[in-house]
Amino acid sequence: MNKVKLSVILRYIQLSLRWCFFSITTGIICGMLGTGFSYFIQWANEIRGDRNMLIFLLPVAGLLIVRLYHMFGIENDKGTDLIFDSVRNADDVPIKVTAVSFLSTVVTHLCGGSAGRVGVAMQMGGGIAANLCRIFKLNPRDRSLFIMCGMSGLISVLFGTPLMATFLSMEVISIGVIYYAAFLPCLLTSLTAFFVSELFGITPMRYTLADIPALNALTVVQVAILAVACGVVSILFCGAMKLWGTNSKKYIPNQYYRILFGSLIVVVLTLILGTQAYNGSSAALLNTAINYGTAHPLDFAFKLILTAITLQSGFKGGAVFPALVIGATFGCQFGALIGIDPCFSAAIGMIAVFCGSVNCPIASILFAAEVFGGTSLVLFAIAVAISFVFSGYFTIFPGQHFIYSKLRMEYKNSGLRE
Repeated sequence: MNKVKLSVILRYIQLSLRWCFFSITTGIICGMLGTGFSYFIQWANEIRGDRNMLIFLLPVAGLLIVRLYHMFGIENDKGTDLIFDSVRNADDVPIKVTAVSFLSTVVTHLCGGSAGRVGVAMQMGGGIAANLCRIFKLNPRDRSLFIMCGMSGLISVLFGTPLMATFLSMEVISIGVIYYAAFLPCLLTSLTAFFVSELFGITPMRYTLADIPALNALTVVQVAILAVACGVVSILFCGAMKLWGTNSKKYIPNQYYRILFGSLIVVVLTLILGTQAYNGSSAALLNTAINYGTAHPLDFAFKLILTAITLQSGFKGGAVFPALVIGATFGCQFGALIGIDPCFSAAIGMIAVFCGSVNCPIASILFAAEVFGGTSLVLFAIAVAISFVFSGYFTIFPGQHFIYSKLRMEYKNSGLRE
């Protein structure tokens, strides 16, 4: 009996040490890749900011992106859905997807497409991890866990939030199920990637909130009202993405024509608005809303529309960072109307719309803690819980599966109708 117990203990130690090695190795690679990706995206946005005429090259950039995907035989690339399917089915992810996604996202930002970077980062991280599985000759059953490690590593670099990155990778695949087996490997990968990015000068996303309201009944009611509104905004964002994507593919099935049409719409709207604040990542809008409590009443709507058109027309990037911008600019304005400090309401809005768009409440609360500190975390948790419920089953990730109902202790696919 003792020998059996000893063999089990040794087996667990061996398995843990192996995963520590693989996780740290993945973290180092993801840290370097994520650092390079971050600097290229920053460079692209700075160059475009200094040269506004680059917006007129957006149609050309779109055609080049489609051509690039055709050249490498991945014209039917499913984006993050490919990674989600890989986790569920332990499928392989071609390394060329990582390289092409990297280049296409930089080109999208350089020429003024309204996009983020997290979706592509998840795809790149998962692709790197899947190919490391082949190099290390891991059991195919371990590939799913390893892909989640890669996802968490890249996300950790982009935001400087290793805990959020860890739980986002564990939650986002199947809503209602958390893959706890991935906790230690994903955390080690996230931390390693984060430390590597710090060595190369990547600054984590951090904000200091000066005017934090006291935790009382009035504040809770105000935050709850804001969270409900943010849940609705999340629905509008996810709905706009789905609406444009479905109809553009229906009426313009040719990928070249579709991306050309979408890019022309983005250029025309940019000229009508008279500003490029909504192109690229729009990080300035986010910073202004949270640091200074100022935003145009329609900033969130313009960013929402341009992002939906850009991404669903065929450009590459991600919808997570745009969701942060949409949430912060909306929260800044709406919160002020109901008596909340605009800087604080911008922070609440950012986290609430993020949660409503990705449906990951634990990752959202950890995101708030890492970005804004532990103060007033209860208010952020309230906003997350309410936004999670009121956003329904909408999502920016079409491949995301809702396993359990948000309203009842039942399987989502059990036939119930909310």
